[in-house]
Amino acid sequence: MFTGKYNHVIDHSNRLAIPSILRKCIDEKKDGKGFYITPGLDRCLAIYPPLQFRQLAKKLEQLMFTNQKARNFQRLFFSKSSGCVECDKQGRIIIPEMLKEHADLEKEVVIVGVMNKIEIWDLQHWKEYETDHEQNFERDAEDLFQLGYAPNLGQNPVDK
Repeated sequence: MFTGKYNHVIDHSNRLAIPSILRKCIDEKKDGKGFYITPGLDRCLAIYPPLQFRQLAKKLEQLMFTNQKARNFQRLFFSKSSGCVECDKQGRIIIPEMLKEHADLEKEVVIVGVMNKIEIWDLQHWKEYETDHEQNFERDAEDLFQLGYAPNLGQNPVDK
């Protein structure tokens, strides 16, 4: 599972070092080697190990091809996603220019571990996102847990 927040830079060759702590979260025998870089939501990029990317693709494959939104999303998502990229000896990947443009990435970025994926944010966009959403963290958690969208974390098994 990916967690944490790390400040990094994209160099002049579009290379970005993935923090070693995040790379160590991957079991190459189980998860596969390398990463798929995809357009993320909220102006970021999402990076998935091969196993997670295949699981996401299976979910998207189950959407009805007759659904206009499903077709639109699938076409744009997969056409903008990179093939599987591997880290070089320094733990860097190359971010394709099209994806840099999608997320407005310049030089300074924030790498965020988000469960089964890694997100790459422009530093300024991330600061704005944190400012806009941190005040809602507790309210959102309460709403999600009350509505049953979150697993039964913290419940006593006797209460079930």
